[in-house]
Amino acid sequence: MVRLFHLVLVAVLFSSLAHAQPRVSEEEFLSILRGPHPGLVALSERLGTARAERVRAGLLPNPVGGFEREAPRGGAEQSRWRIAWTPPLDGRRGAAVRAAEAGLQAASHELEASRLSLRSELRQRFAEWSLTAERTAVIRSHLGLIERLAEQGRARARSGEASGLAARRLALAALEVQAEAARTEASATNARALALAWHRELSADAQAERPPLPFLPDTIRTPLRSDLLARRFEVEQARWKLRLGRRLFQFPELGFGWQRIDEQIATREGPVVSVSWPLPLFERQQPERIEAAARLSAAEARLELASIRAGAKLVAARAAYQGLRQAALQAIETAAGSDQVVESATATFRLGESRLTDLLETLRSVLAARLAALDLYETALEAHRNLELAAGRALPADGESR
Repeated sequence: MVRLFHLVLVAVLFSSLAHAQPRVSEEEFLSILRGPHPGLVALSERLGTARAERVRAGLLPNPVGGFEREAPRGGAEQSRWRIAWTPPLDGRRGAAVRAAEAGLQAASHELEASRLSLRSELRQRFAEWSLTAERTAVIRSHLGLIERLAEQGRARARSGEASGLAARRLALAALEVQAEAARTEASATNARALALAWHRELSADAQAERPPLPFLPDTIRTPLRSDLLARRFEVEQARWKLRLGRRLFQFPELGFGWQRIDEQIATREGPVVSVSWPLPLFERQQPERIEAAARLSAAEARLELASIRAGAKLVAARAAYQGLRQAALQAIETAAGSDQVVESATATFRLGESRLTDLLETLRSVLAARLAALDLYETALEAHRNLELAAGRALPADGESR
């Protein structure tokens, strides 16, 4: 008998584990940023273009080979082999290489800024998935309570202990909550689908844990933001391109070859040396200089504006998160104690010490308070994401949400 009891207990435990839904934390969800995710690969296009431009700027120009043959009727025959090359000794190649290197650095830092923006988007999707599920659970629990009260009211009305008006009013209140539950479940289904579309390895029955609100220390040591570094290297790239546009003279093309002349009485041959030098009389790269100067002015303006806005955003984002975090945690704690209010209001109504109107108003206030606490918590999570973007890096998730 004891052995049979143990077998039944083990079967029940395994059954509960099999039906347990896996819980997913925010850090586990963000682990896709450490692998070759398509979302990350899609951000690297500019970096690949900048790498190609750097390779292109460092390549030497190709030599030009040629062969000429003249054989007029009744005259001497002439053959010439020639190879020409323009050495990159006029400073253009060095300026182009430095401009390409600055562009490569700008693209690299821009990629880091894009990765941080992608992280913020993933955190938003996860927060929506988690909190819409919590809202659905809260509304469903509230709906179950009202439906039980309505059923009890109908039972009392059938037995003659109460009028049917109270049961109908409870049924109407349940209908109102059912409509809200349907809307919330639709939002939760959409948020869940959008989140799982990013993380394909998660099971279909995975449940998202509520993301924490980390404690923020008094000082945040943050390096220079990646987007600001990208703007600085864009300024450097524009300066080198302006220098490149100011170089008017090109190094001459040097040619070397061998010429052979076949006449009727003799054959003569010997080396051929040539120099070709373009003279900048009319086209002196005026359009390139105008364009480079405009790009430099625009890049410097973007850097100045981004630097000013970065400092202001960091101060504002920090203050906003601190205030919202404290308010959200306090609201969640207060809403967690509302069960006692519901129990007290329900008990007094059943004992006939309060009216149905008071009960419905109390239940409606409790539901609104719970949903408002979750809304405030979601706003605080958004403020933390904005703080990460303003700081230019992912902030540690240390600290307890209490």
